Amino acid sequence: MRRDSVRAFTIVELLVVVSIIAILLALLVSGITGALKTSKNSKQLSNLRQLFTGWTLYANQYNDQCLPGFLSVEVQKMWKVTYRMKEKVEGQSSDKFDRAATQTYPWRLAPYLDYSWELLLGYRDDPNSSSTGSIYTIAPLEIASASQSAALRQLCPSATMGASVALQPAYGYNAFYLGGWWDISKNPKSPGIARPYFSDGLRIGTGKNSNAGATTRTIGGIAIPDRMTVFAPAAYLAANANSNSVKDGYRILEPSVAGAAWLTPPWLGSERIWSTSNNDPFSLAVYTDQAIALMRYSKQIPAAKGDGSTKLENYEEFTDMREWLNLTDISNAQMKSAVHTGTFADQ
Repeated sequence: MRRDSVRAFTIVELLVVVSIIAILLALLVSGITGALKTSKNSKQLSNLRQLFTGWTLYANQYNDQCLPGFLSVEVQKMWKVTYRMKEKVEGQSSDKFDRAATQTYPWRLAPYLDYSWELLLGYRDDPNSSSTGSIYTIAPLEIASASQSAALRQLCPSATMGASVALQPAYGYNAFYLGGWWDISKNPKSPGIARPYFSDGLRIGTGKNSNAGATTRTIGGIAIPDRMTVFAPAAYLAANANSNSVKDGYRILEPSVAGAAWLTPPWLGSERIWSTSNNDPFSLAVYTDQAIALMRYSKQIPAAKGDGSTKLENYEEFTDMREWLNLTDISNAQMKSAVHTGTFADQ
């Protein structure tokens, strides 16, 4: 009796099968990765809508006044304003914040957000991790370099209660041109007066443009609401070495990188802050240490606009100064170079 022969796989056939499985797995992983990025960006857009809602609730309570982007300790003292925690924290003698922690927007806006961790520090894997589990717990500032750390600690010492939320929230605010960056004037002609860095009546460009207000202190005063950026993810970045001949700028796609409380446009007054690198819309040349819009999960940056809409943009789109300044009479030639005179020193 003859046995039926059993045919085995050849090496070539095995290699073909393994290759097919590897390709299918790669496609599956790529699809899952893309879906996760889309999901995370959708979550950021949802958070930005909630953040915008809190921002408008603040304005509704204060006669349409925009939330100030920055209030120095001296300005808060002059205006006699203090901000309280949601509840008194164990071990603290007072429920009032140190004014160093309320210079930036997060703790001033937090009551309108129900002190939500997700909105304030949602990029962290476990933002509640601390010995007490309290949102107010002192946490070290997660800054990449010593120079950045020193610069930020001048604004808010790391030992200040809630310092990480004050300086490293999930989203930055267009602080210079919405509500204003307020400090005490050091101009000999007007010493000791609280003023925003860029007041109304600034000259834009060098042509025949009329004086215009680059900032707005009211929501109703926003000139182009569907363009003006209000909130977006941000990080405090150090300037590139040899920035005038930079070959490759920042390409940050790191979910855990520390956030920042404000956003800085490509031009701040007449100072160059950043530009896209080598015509690459996903890469930056940074000229001055500042807080800049951040690609956190993908090569798209979610942003909330002045009309409440949210959208995904890249750095090239953010180079249009109409995304930042409160202007209407800006020429096409000035879209990416709308510098203006009039700094805080001039006030």
